[in-house]
Amino acid sequence: MKNNRNKEFLVGLIFMVILIITLIYKFILGDYEKIFRIGLTFVTICLTYLLYKKSFLKGCKIIYYINLLFIFLSMYLASVWDFYSIPNYDKFLHLLSGAVIALIGYVLFIYLTTENSRKEINSLTAVIFVVIFSTAMAGVWEMWEFTTDSLFGFQAQNNSLVDTMWDIICGSLVGIITSIPIYMHSKGKKIKIINMIIKDIEKNKK
Repeated sequence: MKNNRNKEFLVGLIFMVILIITLIYKFILGDYEKIFRIGLTFVTICLTYLLYKKSFLKGCKIIYYINLLFIFLSMYLASVWDFYSIPNYDKFLHLLSGAVIALIGYVLFIYLTTENSRKEINSLTAVIFVVIFSTAMAGVWEMWEFTTDSLFGFQAQNNSLVDTMWDIICGSLVGIITSIPIYMHSKGKKIKIINMIIKDIEKNKK
């Protein structure tokens, strides 16, 4: 377990080294607004690792790596290197976030239950939990974007209610789609990624 966790720390450290190199490059160019975004990304990586070590996500390697990938795509490529200028890149991120949030919701569901209780409750319970969690977090994410836009002058929401609503729809829709394999797993179907997540969580609950 110790060696595995060292690997997770190493991946996060590599990401931070990339950020430091990028920060130096942006500083030389005088692009100070991007330096602030790099700082936010750095803090987010630290918080992600802290959650991996201390929260209900403890020891869940798959979720940790997925979260780092999403941070790389959204906060690093999109915000630091302006990938948001690519048509529909924002919608791609919100679609992807729906799957990420749904998996996190399922991890929370596993953490709050036991193997025996999951066998006894209705198979739809996990699905309903994940769908509601995904929809709620899609809304919370838009609140976060609205807050950062208001405080720091960002343009994540493009000052558009239509953009905001489509973002929520994208995240919620993929959250619903992601709940399908979760339901299949609860009915006895073997889903590899879900089996791996459950194994990680159960191992670290002991």
